Amino acid sequence: MAFDFFDGLNVLDLGQGISGPFCAKMFADLGARVVKVEPPQGDAARQLGPFPGDAPDPERSGLFLALNTNKLGVTLNLESASGRELLLQLVDGADLLIESYPPSYLPGLGLDCETLHRRNPRLVVTSVTPFGQTGPWANYQATNLIISNLSGHSREHPGPVDDLESQPPLQLAAQQTQFVAGLAGATASVLALNRRRLTGEGSHVDVSGMEALALLPQTTLADFAFGRRPKGRHKDVAGRQSLLALLPCKDGYVGISPRQQDQWERCVEMLGSPEWAKDPKFATRESRLANWDDLEPRLAAWTSGFTKEEVYRNAQGHHIPSFPLNTAADLFTSAQFRAREFFQEVEHPAAGPLRYPGWPIQLASGKKLELAPAPLLGQDNSGVLGPDGLGLTPEELVSLRAQNVI
Repeated sequence: MAFDFFDGLNVLDLGQGISGPFCAKMFADLGARVVKVEPPQGDAARQLGPFPGDAPDPERSGLFLALNTNKLGVTLNLESASGRELLLQLVDGADLLIESYPPSYLPGLGLDCETLHRRNPRLVVTSVTPFGQTGPWANYQATNLIISNLSGHSREHPGPVDDLESQPPLQLAAQQTQFVAGLAGATASVLALNRRRLTGEGSHVDVSGMEALALLPQTTLADFAFGRRPKGRHKDVAGRQSLLALLPCKDGYVGISPRQQDQWERCVEMLGSPEWAKDPKFATRESRLANWDDLEPRLAAWTSGFTKEEVYRNAQGHHIPSFPLNTAADLFTSAQFRAREFFQEVEHPAAGPLRYPGWPIQLASGKKLELAPAPLLGQDNSGVLGPDGLGLTPEELVSLRAQNVI
């Protein structure tokens, strides 16, 4: 059972891939009735994986399963007249419609916002696309790599690297650009629904993934506004920003940052007071930064003899800022995550039991979020479209399936 923040809210999820479905997932997990509308061949995310055993299966994509918890699932061919009519009937009872198609796609099918609002003037339509509904790039498609670079993030993405020419800017890992866009879409949708509560009117929420991400590197934008030179990813620049070292350990990497003089003195003590630490070139913060290329390998030689947890705890005991660089495997064994029950095991009829990330919130009531598995393709066609939904008979459903409408 989901949280009940949006109990009674009816949402249609026409999203494909990540950004739109993630936006809709926010509402599904928080108590709304979300009907995921897929084309008969399924959401594109069903083909993306990762898959158990690396065997592609549209019902076992880890990405799709995680993005579509607590949703009902129906199939509709919107390129057929019957499919469009059924969607409009669903629109009649909806509060929010979320979609992530190119801006020209739905209007090209006669499903533009004006048509949707004629059917339901109170409907909030949220469009989550790479570049928004207007401008010369509106109908361009974009990947995580493209948005990472166009938003300005990749140019400032931390390295460190030795040569920017041979080691160019990076993209944000794990499709973050699309998740940020989806989160922006959910936030804007809640604001639009609140506005509707006051005015009684629906609206069209236009979310640009590039703009959502460009909001985040505000230091970059501020530096440019003040005429400062971009920092880039050069190793010397990254190291000189502050004494922050990402150092190798037996089982990965650890971050350590003795940037203040008292922290450095405790760091030297932690290192066993080596003779090299008495060298004047390591005496002050400025001299340590100026001689970073000499200092970094000395620190790495020490951390390489320990696990990242041992270095982290040792530094913590000496009151030195430090953190282990966790892998995905580390997260599943995190004592903090276990204590807050962040991961949940969900049984899916095709994929079996898998652990899913939950929500980063805890309720004072103690109520816990429970995740229902993502729907199988067309799983709820009968319940949503049939006698207890839109009123179609079993015979009509069979006919629509034969015509590839559902």
